[in-house]
Amino acid sequence: SGRAKSSGFHDFGGFGNSRRGPFGGFEDLQDIIRRTQRGGSWTFDDWREPDIRNPDVNIKIECTLEEAHRGFTKEIEFTLPDGTVKQMSISFPAGSTEDIKIRFAEEGGQITKDRPPGDLYAKIHIQPHGLWKLSNKDLYATVRINAWQAMFGTDIEITDIDGSTISISVPAGSQPGSQLRLRNRGFNVRGTSVRGNAFIQLEITIPKLNPEDQTKTIVDLQNEK
Repeated sequence: SGRAKSSGFHDFGGFGNSRRGPFGGFEDLQDIIRRTQRGGSWTFDDWREPDIRNPDVNIKIECTLEEAHRGFTKEIEFTLPDGTVKQMSISFPAGSTEDIKIRFAEEGGQITKDRPPGDLYAKIHIQPHGLWKLSNKDLYATVRINAWQAMFGTDIEITDIDGSTISISVPAGSQPGSQLRLRNRGFNVRGTSVRGNAFIQLEITIPKLNPEDQTKTIVDLQNEK
């Protein structure tokens, strides 16, 4: 687990548990008429406003792609809209993506003291990764090789999102933009032991030739490299 401080962001959205007030609409008036026609009576309680909660609060927690992949727990500190400073330990499961939202009931503080507190919602923001990009459950990376490696084939190594090393054989004759698929090397699928796939796109660089190189064969040039 790590320790991070986050002011988060606050979303003062709609109120929870709210209803219309006195004469708030046609249905309210009809309820009273029906009650009177049945011989019932009404009191001041019929007009009383129901309890309205304080606004919910949203915070975002920064994490790396590796942390989101394997799951993590962080101790965070943030300030609620009512000025309360809170410290919480928040855990996200393996395979967490930015659409996941964890709810903490009635932890959103009380701007208005005579109303119940709102809820607190925690989300994550995944920082950009130096190699991998996440799309759904799959990971994508671009790897550069030179023209000789593309023509004759080569072996390259990259780092898996779990920290291990992946050895990849690039076939001879690979073209710019060729894509290699690595099964079960993608992002953890939340709530399962399954991983998505990883895709490697090849970017091929063309070396500049010196005038004396123009009389050499491709094999000669490749051996010199």
